[in-house]
Amino acid sequence: MKKYLVTGGAGFIGANLVRRLVQQQVDVHIFATEQESLWRLHGIEEYVTVHRVDLCDYKKVQQLIEQTCPTTIFHLASYGGMPDQLDQKAIFDVNFFGTVNLFNACKNFGFDCFVNTGSSSEYGMKQGPMCEDDVLEPVSDYAVAKAAATQFCLKEALKEKLPVYTIRPFSVYGPYEMKTRLIPTVLLGALEQKELHLSSPGCVRDFVYVDDVVDMYMMVAQQKPRSEFIFNAGSGRELSVGDVVTTVQDIIQKTCLVAWGRHQKRPWEPEHWVASVERAHSVLGWRPRYTLAQGLHTSLIWFEHNRHLYEGRQLHVPHTEERHYNPIAR
Repeated sequence: MKKYLVTGGAGFIGANLVRRLVQQQVDVHIFATEQESLWRLHGIEEYVTVHRVDLCDYKKVQQLIEQTCPTTIFHLASYGGMPDQLDQKAIFDVNFFGTVNLFNACKNFGFDCFVNTGSSSEYGMKQGPMCEDDVLEPVSDYAVAKAAATQFCLKEALKEKLPVYTIRPFSVYGPYEMKTRLIPTVLLGALEQKELHLSSPGCVRDFVYVDDVVDMYMMVAQQKPRSEFIFNAGSGRELSVGDVVTTVQDIIQKTCLVAWGRHQKRPWEPEHWVASVERAHSVLGWRPRYTLAQGLHTSLIWFEHNRHLYEGRQLHVPHTEERHYNPIAR
């Protein structure tokens, strides 16, 4: 039986990926730090094996790889995207050296596929759709560390001819996302008819539903393409915060109470932020299945039935792929 390892499996995207794997009744292992809460895995705990480890501890990582013998590795653990995660050393230790440690341990043991998680922030500011071959111009420590990890993985794929890939998620949303991020804020505000304090309706993102991103992870692992090794996970559409609010209003057929300008527009707010997804389509046959309206409707139903999961929750947990709503830090 194939064994799957998911680092950051207690985080937003990671937990959705773990749930997909559990549905397929495969052997799933998770790497999590001692501090991480496993609330997103509620209801499936008995179907996964959790290992508490810091990726910076190479000896422990190596021991666990030899013990678990994973054939497919989905690497989503990271640090530095939240506004209070400012420790520069930790940013590079976890995102770059942690990736190197994990990869080397897996390489020594052998694997079928290794999928790293990059970041759309690796591109920096662009004036059009971001393509995987664009020159990287990161403007944050987090983005630099992610870009370095991506380049390391690409080096191993090209030089060693190994099935090593990187997926660069854009603005992912859906079940289990932190309630402090934009879309959960709008959805929960709409459900509770609370006033929303938002910055500007003109701020743009490339919103992509989490199930579509999980599809890409699964397709990369199944197909293991030989010609391309980096893939954008976005919708390919640039939409605004105003578009989100309008779409939610259309779904609930009520007007959302929005106080625009209550939060200042951030100085790093981009004029454009959208992924080119042509490579994913041509190489993998992947296209996002959810429109913004479909993804928001599905998310709204989920949040309506799962609001209790967020009661008393911390804003974030360390060393997962959670990120602040800042495309430059993503």
